[in-house]
Amino acid sequence: MKSNNTLSILLSACLLIPSLSNAADSTMTFTGTVVASPCTVSSDSITKTIALDGGNGLQAKDLQTAGASTAWINFDIGLADCPAGTTKAVITFSGTPDADEPADMYTNSGTATNVAVQFQGLSGDQFGNGKSYTGIIADGAYTYHLKARAYTKDGGVTPGTIQAVVTANFTYQ
Repeated sequence: MKSNNTLSILLSACLLIPSLSNAADSTMTFTGTVVASPCTVSSDSITKTIALDGGNGLQAKDLQTAGASTAWINFDIGLADCPAGTTKAVITFSGTPDADEPADMYTNSGTATNVAVQFQGLSGDQFGNGKSYTGIIADGAYTYHLKARAYTKDGGVTPGTIQAVVTANFTYQ
């Protein structure tokens, strides 16, 4: 009988072993995000004042006809010290869009009437409120080449100041 009891115990133990080896598996998923490090906005690009009159004042008589504008004023916004791994910089513009021409114009908050600020890239890309442009980083830097001017859709501009504030926000890839 002793050998039957021993055999029963051994058989019972063998039956337990497969259930122990069938314990639930564990799956682990590791996640994370690697983000591009930012570039440095060049010191002369942090706060810019672009004089649409070239410092000489604009003549109201030159902005009396519908569709009249001033000469384009070219300027740059530069990025430098872009770290390795940062290959693109996306600039997004925001400001108060002109009600009549929002694609590339901003409302004048100055005292002159019937005039807006038109804002584009040198190649004619329209940079109205919410518009973005992607620059490809080369040698740790990128320069956005831009232009602006005063524009009147209807003419009849009255003397006064012209001012529009546009903010540039950067994201990196």
